[in-house]
Amino acid sequence: MRTTTILTMVALSAAFLTLLGCFPTEDSCNIKTDGVYVQFEAIEEGDSAIGKATFWVGDDPGGTNLELGDSCDDQIAVNGTTLSQKGSQPIYYEAAIDVAETYEFVFTREGEDPYTSTVTEMRPEVTVLGPSGGDISRADEFEITWEDNDGGEITLLIDGDCIWDYPDTLGDEVADNGSHTVPADGIEATDSGENESCTAEITLTREVPSSATSLDPSLKGEIDGKSVGRASFTSTP
Repeated sequence: MRTTTILTMVALSAAFLTLLGCFPTEDSCNIKTDGVYVQFEAIEEGDSAIGKATFWVGDDPGGTNLELGDSCDDQIAVNGTTLSQKGSQPIYYEAAIDVAETYEFVFTREGEDPYTSTVTEMRPEVTVLGPSGGDISRADEFEITWEDNDGGEITLLIDGDCIWDYPDTLGDEVADNGSHTVPADGIEATDSGENESCTAEITLTREVPSSATSLDPSLKGEIDGKSVGRASFTSTP
């Protein structure tokens, strides 16, 4: 069940990128390694984890999307598990993997030494304590609580079909102290959702510091580790 939830989150991330535009696709066999930009993520939720990878052409994400070519046998694996192709806008690669102390991403290309990148020191599991279900009016103040077992910052996102993202588009950082107060009228309905009720999902995400990640020096791109917790309620007028 937890693994399914994580995979849903990944699918939603890909869906958001789709809203930004359609991505042309290129076969990775046609692109040299110095022309590839990678995005690697290890995501833990409860006792499950996934590895995810997305590939682009150039020096930034969001341009031409790469599909790993069969003819040159390009592959990406995490802790020995080969990631499978998913999605289409953009294409990405993912697989369920065991929770581990270190996540090792190995990008292999024919005739080249493997490119190895790692994520370590995942932050503690995020356990959301409340709210859990029930109706909450957008006119009312309410409290989000979670297990106070870390510190620093945590990214909060509340999203739903009839509301704008809170506290900002795709979320924003708040103090990781176990509690956040959503003010009255802090969650705003969309123009079409003003008189509507909908499921609002709370997502809390802890990201590892950059010191806990290591991208192979021959690669360009990003690598990250995330610990995620979530809950939901019904947002009402």
